[in-house]
Amino acid sequence: MRRKIFLATIISIQILFNLMRCGESIEDPDPPMRPVWVEKSILLAINETGIRPYAEGDGILLEWHPNSENDLAGYKLYRASNDIKNKFEKIADINAFTVGGADTFYIDDLMSFNTDYFYYLKAYDQAENLSPPSDTLRYNLIPKVNPTLPSGTISNTQPTFEWYDFSSATFQYVIRVETFLSREVIWISQFTKPNYTDFLQRIAYNNDGTARIPSLESGTTYQWCIKPISLIDNDNLDIGGSLSNWAYFSIE
Repeated sequence: MRRKIFLATIISIQILFNLMRCGESIEDPDPPMRPVWVEKSILLAINETGIRPYAEGDGILLEWHPNSENDLAGYKLYRASNDIKNKFEKIADINAFTVGGADTFYIDDLMSFNTDYFYYLKAYDQAENLSPPSDTLRYNLIPKVNPTLPSGTISNTQPTFEWYDFSSATFQYVIRVETFLSREVIWISQFTKPNYTDFLQRIAYNNDGTARIPSLESGTTYQWCIKPISLIDNDNLDIGGSLSNWAYFSIE
């Protein structure tokens, strides 16, 4: 009798142990929190953040805050084109362990110009639980403009900036002039497209009186770029445009 009780006890303990082990192998039922995009900066921000055209190539840069879960495994990025009601497809699986810094980012360079793209993001953990989707962002990339003048070494401390824009979608620009070495922003200005009848566009330095100095300084090298804008939302944030390559010049 005692033997039967002993065997029953052993079997009960084994069953309980197996149940506990099975419980441990069950996937964590709690998904990560929904990802949060980095807030998009205003057009005249010194440091641009959020969804924006990629400066070093043709693409759309997306930026979000990292999730804080200890078991975070990565993010899945989804995209639809032309209409937010169209089907979203996963375009990237981003490993959380390869992303460093305060923010995370992805550059979508497999896209077409003059197309509305919509994006949302989901985080997932090591148990493959998916978070709720992030907010949906929109951007429409257009071709870069080609900055031409000033270039090289010049003597004029109040030069006229010239660039070629072959896109018919542009209606505004933002010009940015910085010192080359220190990256100090000297002039940043938003203005309506000056010339709608020609590809060549131009604007005089500090024409709006907002530059940090009235004239550029001799012996200094500067860099400048142009951001053409094709779409703006209700908050006056660009949701369509591009960003030119940097152009360089020195004042003798």
